[in-house]
Amino acid sequence: MGIGRSRAARSQAATATGHGHVIQVSGSGNTVCTAGPADPAPMLRLPAEPAHLAGREKEAEAVLALLAPTSRARAASVVSVLSGLPGIGKTALALHVAHQAVARGWFPGGALFLHLRGHDPAGPVGAEEAIGTLARALCVDDAMTPDEQTGLCQAALNRLADEGRAVLLIADDASSAAQIERLVPARSEHRLLVTSRHLLTGPSLRARLFGLDELAPRGAADLIAETLRHARPDDPRLHEADAIAELAGHCGHHPLALQIAASLLTTDPGRAVAALVAELADAHTRLDVLSYEDGGHTTAVQAAFHLSYQRLLPHHRQLFRQFALNPGPDTSTDAAAALWGQPRARTRNGLAALARAGLLAEQPVGSERWRMHDLLRVYAARLLESDSATWRNAAFSRLLKHCRKLAQAANAHLHTYDDGPLPDDFRDRAHAVRWLEEERANLMALIARAAATGHPRAVLDLQERMRLFLLSRRSYAADAVTVTRLAVDCAREIGHPCCEATALNHLSQILPDCGRVEEAVEAASKSLAISRTRGDRTRQAMALTSLGASLQRAERYEDAVKAHTESLALSQELGDRGCIGEALMGLADTLHETHRYDEAIGVLTESVRHFGATGDWHAEGLQLMRLGDTLFAMKRSTEAVETFRRALALYQERGDEHHQAIALQHLWSVSDMSAEEAVDNYQRLVAVCHKVCDRALESVALNALGDRLDRLGRYEEAVAAYREAAAIHEERDEERLLVTVLNNLGVALRTAGRIPEAVEVHEREIELARARSDGHKEAEALERLAVTLRCGRRRLEALEARVRAVGIYREQQDTWCEERALGVLGLRVRDAPRADRTKAGYTWVLSHLPANDLVGQEDRILIALTVMHARAGHVIAALWSWASLIKLMGRRLDEGGNQVPEQYLHTLMHLVKTTFFGIRPFQVLVSLRNRLRRLTT
Repeated sequence: MGIGRSRAARSQAATATGHGHVIQVSGSGNTVCTAGPADPAPMLRLPAEPAHLAGREKEAEAVLALLAPTSRARAASVVSVLSGLPGIGKTALALHVAHQAVARGWFPGGALFLHLRGHDPAGPVGAEEAIGTLARALCVDDAMTPDEQTGLCQAALNRLADEGRAVLLIADDASSAAQIERLVPARSEHRLLVTSRHLLTGPSLRARLFGLDELAPRGAADLIAETLRHARPDDPRLHEADAIAELAGHCGHHPLALQIAASLLTTDPGRAVAALVAELADAHTRLDVLSYEDGGHTTAVQAAFHLSYQRLLPHHRQLFRQFALNPGPDTSTDAAAALWGQPRARTRNGLAALARAGLLAEQPVGSERWRMHDLLRVYAARLLESDSATWRNAAFSRLLKHCRKLAQAANAHLHTYDDGPLPDDFRDRAHAVRWLEEERANLMALIARAAATGHPRAVLDLQERMRLFLLSRRSYAADAVTVTRLAVDCAREIGHPCCEATALNHLSQILPDCGRVEEAVEAASKSLAISRTRGDRTRQAMALTSLGASLQRAERYEDAVKAHTESLALSQELGDRGCIGEALMGLADTLHETHRYDEAIGVLTESVRHFGATGDWHAEGLQLMRLGDTLFAMKRSTEAVETFRRALALYQERGDEHHQAIALQHLWSVSDMSAEEAVDNYQRLVAVCHKVCDRALESVALNALGDRLDRLGRYEEAVAAYREAAAIHEERDEERLLVTVLNNLGVALRTAGRIPEAVEVHEREIELARARSDGHKEAEALERLAVTLRCGRRRLEALEARVRAVGIYREQQDTWCEERALGVLGLRVRDAPRADRTKAGYTWVLSHLPANDLVGQEDRILIALTVMHARAGHVIAALWSWASLIKLMGRRLDEGGNQVPEQYLHTLMHLVKTTFFGIRPFQVLVSLRNRLRRLTT
């Protein structure tokens, strides 16, 4: 290098075997690689590249892309900062990227690794000491002031840039922007790569920021496996993939924790992975287990966290500890403000400070939702134990109060139908729904912790506020059951039978959605028994209504009618207008379900009159729509349309957009409209449903819109509508409705000529039907798949799909569908000359085939089809069946190995004998001749 060297610097220099100069700054842990002008290639003396970097491939490529000489961002981003929580793997990634960049020849001037010890207990490296290290690396005279050293270092770097010898500087574990400001190169040819637990930003530092999070589950498991494989390639524990994945989960997919766990396994070859998993299962002792000692040196996750925690200001430490009081997966800014007991603006600043320290993350950025890593949460909870119980209870009580208030406000927006003002915590219904969706997991965890920590009344209150929202989606039914059972237990704990009866009543309304109908009947019966014992006749009437609904779901209709009738009589005796309305609705619903429409119309008419008299316009509209459905079922379409119009006018008068949409959907389903008019109407309906966040009705409207678009030949638009409807059903875990929409989507894709996509949709439909054990739906989906495959000229696959459908129909003894499917396959077993003889022959062949395990039902059906087609002179159809049979047999042979199963030989011999038995060659030749003549004509 053409820069003068001081005596001190020359004393530290060593010649590197004919190539550049290597300088080791003693005692600082800094390694330097530089080259003089006569050196053709510098020697690399960076710390060793990490052996395993599993799960960081995307991040490494992103940083390398920024360092590349051809990168557009290189000139604008001289400084890059890798940030993240302690032990997340920042240094490992920086070293990997540095080695890759130097190996690719991007930095011919050399590489310098500076360990700034930003979180070392002995204290960080100062800015002056850091620039001094750089000066010695560049062989600049170090007997000067820091400012002069900075100037000379920049001059040396500029000269290297002019010579085309870019330098890569790595500043590891920086604690502040001031620590690295003097190290920033003035020329864009050089690069400074910084690792820090903090987000290093400031007015004088422009940097490209890369935030590192925990590894993906697959990458975390790979890191443990690679460490074990590197130590012992034949380690039998490598085959315990599930246990390794569970171990990675207990480590929170945190790289340092993963490395410690892998080291514990590596140094103890007899230690089972499952044993270490069991040790880590207890969150209270997890951090103690994640510690590794080697010759007096201890590596521990807790120690890494503690260094960052100690650097926080006292009030930020308090916020960090209180964060662990929220048991949910994340915390909103408002919830954190309630926990901390501070204004929202100050809380936001405190949370941002924790995020800058790498102890918290806002995910996604700008969402006001903050997430703490699982191991950090365990660490914070351990710190929290040293605080007073009074202080902890006060903070938790503030959080409960905050959540109860917002849950009550959200419930009012969703389910209040009076004309009074709504709480101003939410702008509208959609805002309230979004809050409930975002906070659902937190609220469920909060209710569980409140029940466990002696807050039973909060549990009862939150369960009541969340109940109707959880009932609105089937996928939340399990959550609803859990919190309602907690409410039952809390009511018993405080000795409040009335609350217990109410909670049991609610439980009976939820259990049927989980398929637990008999338990629902039992819960309603217990609620009724408690109410009768206490002489609480109002709750007795409510329990009877719930019991009737549960009995209806259990298909015990007579008992249900009896329960509803008894409830109605008791409510009328009490003069309780609310209970009367509930009993009327339950009775009408049961009568409609059992097709006793005449009786149902009388009850519905009475319920409409009742709610009109009480001023409950919302329930009046719902009963009008139920009355319209019943009238339409009786084919009284004109009266049904008029009834739906009455319901629509009622909601329009009240300005209820949500129920206007419901009424419109009912009205349009029974009205005569042109396809164009229907498309316009349903598009408006979809927009309204989306606005009010009624996803269930939106999916119904989208499906209807797709049907109308399909009729108009607007297939691409129909496909888009069906896809949106399917997405909603998947989101809501509504498999039965999803199967129907997938059916429509597959047909629309086929009509639009998008055969591969249609095949994928039908296969998904078949998979869902099989999972639901719905054989008939599966067979119908197979037939649709066969049609699509045939349109795509995949005839053999189409034949196999239809044969599978025939097999399912045969298993279910659905003769009509089986014969129809066989007719499509060309075998006339119905409504054709000699159909009885054909069917008898087909059945005879199936019954006389040898029974064995390897020849499946599809093979048997194909054999019977081949024989009967041959006998009928359908040569082409017989050949297709034969080809498909050979294909299936080949697949079976591939699966079974090289040996030809004896059963197949027997089957083939039997097939040949059966085929030729009874075949009239002359008839076959005549049939073939006629077919050829038709083709010629």
